[in-house]
Amino acid sequence: MPSRPRTLPLTAAVLTALTAGALVVDLARPGELSDPVRDAVATVVAPVQAVLAGGDDARVAELTRERDALAGEVTRLEEQARRHEQLRTLDRSTTWGDHRLLPARVVAFAPATSPVGGRTVTVDVGAQDGVALDQTVVSAEGLVGRVLRVAPRSADVLLLGDADVVVGVRYGTEGALGSVRAGGAPGLPPRAHGELTLTALGDSPIGVGDEVTTLGSPDDRPYVARVPLGTVTAVDPDRGQLGRTAVVTPHVDTDVLDLVAVVFVEGRQR
Repeated sequence: MPSRPRTLPLTAAVLTALTAGALVVDLARPGELSDPVRDAVATVVAPVQAVLAGGDDARVAELTRERDALAGEVTRLEEQARRHEQLRTLDRSTTWGDHRLLPARVVAFAPATSPVGGRTVTVDVGAQDGVALDQTVVSAEGLVGRVLRVAPRSADVLLLGDADVVVGVRYGTEGALGSVRAGGAPGLPPRAHGELTLTALGDSPIGVGDEVTTLGSPDDRPYVARVPLGTVTAVDPDRGQLGRTAVVTPHVDTDVLDLVAVVFVEGRQR
């Protein structure tokens, strides 16, 4: 009967093939299909690993490194698949305009109390990618903010909900005009974290459930038109304030931003 050291190459080949098989399935069909395959591979590999535990220490260490490397590759491919799905979702969501989007990942943030000023996030694209001041930034859910500062390979985005941000909007089925900003006016009920205040420009009524979208800016900066912003969740009582007001819950939760996109208006040079 062959000694144990001679059986290790065959065992290693079986282990590597099974792990690679799981990797291929992950790459081809990430999601529900890969989970049963992973479970099956784990069931088969566990006894093999137990056999290897009695083998040569150096060989076991080598196999362990190979296994860990393959596991790292699976993780990388899963992240890549997740990013591609986010990009597809982002692309499908931008039915509000024929604009080109530059995907970007949020890599840092600064609170409103930061010395540089403003509640911002930093994204991993910048001037070398064509990013310029006052471009609109969106996510799959809607408006995120606008570009505040640009470096060669990064940019700071001033977020919707910062105290200094005021956005012209339309609301309701008739597209009535108004503006949205953080916080409330004197005499209005306090706002919860993240809630915004809609102030109507005229006397058009505001109703709970009204959708709020960007009005658009001259030259499309800092905000392009028709980007979803939020939903009216409460209407303030009339307390003599100028203009009707209401509470708006934004579509984008800026506390958990990940993948966003800088909007390039058609015809502009990137």
